[in-house]
Amino acid sequence: MIRRAGLTLGGLLLLGGARAVHADDLAAPDAPSAMSIAPAMYGVFSRVPENWSDLPVQLKFSESVGYNSNILSTPTNQAALFGRPIGSLVSISNFGASTKAYWEGQQFFADGSIQLYRYQADGDLNSLANSFDIGDNWTYGSKCSGQLIASEQKSPAQPGEQVGFNVLNTTTTIAFNETSKCLATGEYSWVLNSGLTSSTNSAALDQFNNSQSEFIAAGITYAVSQSNTLQFLATVTGTNYAFRPTTLSNQGLLSNITEDQLNLTYTKNFSPNLAVTASYGLVGTRNGSFSLEPASGFEPVYSLAATWTATPKLGLTASASKTVSPPTSIIANLQVTESANLGLTYSLTPKMLLAAGVAASRSSGAFSAFTSPSALNPVLQPFAANLDYYSANASINYTITPFVTANLSYTYTKSVQANLVTPTSVVLLALTFAPY
Repeated sequence: MIRRAGLTLGGLLLLGGARAVHADDLAAPDAPSAMSIAPAMYGVFSRVPENWSDLPVQLKFSESVGYNSNILSTPTNQAALFGRPIGSLVSISNFGASTKAYWEGQQFFADGSIQLYRYQADGDLNSLANSFDIGDNWTYGSKCSGQLIASEQKSPAQPGEQVGFNVLNTTTTIAFNETSKCLATGEYSWVLNSGLTSSTNSAALDQFNNSQSEFIAAGITYAVSQSNTLQFLATVTGTNYAFRPTTLSNQGLLSNITEDQLNLTYTKNFSPNLAVTASYGLVGTRNGSFSLEPASGFEPVYSLAATWTATPKLGLTASASKTVSPPTSIIANLQVTESANLGLTYSLTPKMLLAAGVAASRSSGAFSAFTSPSALNPVLQPFAANLDYYSANASINYTITPFVTANLSYTYTKSVQANLVTPTSVVLLALTFAPY
């Protein structure tokens, strides 16, 4: 399996060649004389694209090989209960395509990719992931624009994003969303967004978080310029957890919940080198399906993110946030996540980019009828406890040709929940061929 991955890496290098490839590099030297033989045919057929990026469908291929130390997210401090973590050499093949078309001021688009995960230690862990979307970036007259998009994504859960231990969880998300923005007057615009989302999991414990959500959001934006905006948005989201038995409702784990959120967001580019986005809001809930009735029990949410280009070679990013969302890491009605991230990039040479980052977060359940996880079924209690998550990563990206890049990365993660410690180390060498 790893040998096949090595052959794929070699093939990508051959596709990239020693330099950028254009269509005229492939032209036969006697092409002008051939055209003069049949001058009447010249111009009958569409002009042949001169570059890969001119093709109606743009392709992208990548191959990654490396090692994952803990494929099944197995706690390492309870070997007698969960066994030893399974580590393995892994190869990830990615095949992607995208296309765009224009008609009457509308931009239609479609994107798709397929990922093949292959593990040397156990072929039963091999999996197929995919990501597809299709939509329209629309305009109406000179004042209104927006997007309609339908998407499906199926992928293995990342460390810290699944409930179960000692299991490989696959998440499938199907969504339909629309955004619209219409100029009202001067610098003011009306905003109206809505969407439907279905999320399912393959692991048994994670299926308690299977959900269907619908939301509608309305607000107003004040824009001095594209880099200096203020937006107020009111959002109502209803979530249905269809997999949860009704007996859990008596313990506080609801099957239906609706949340109201009021949010104010400010975006400002203070200079070409410094950009800041700040947001503050309130979230309240009520039991039951989607409705426009007023909520109660409001809690604050916020986010602050800054991007700073300190020098032409050095870039820094930093962010801190508190968010409320349907649960993914713990069993709860809603998941409150407080997180902080710090990252930097450094252009060592025009072709080599170094990057590193660290992150920490705490996830807890919120808006529950039970006062603590101890009120829940004893089997589920450990999975409703607070989850602390830490990560660090470093990578080197090298541009071999304009079409071919190589990336060497290392990521370390550790999650701590109910005295269970789950560390994971992943090292990958990736080669990407993107001819556009």
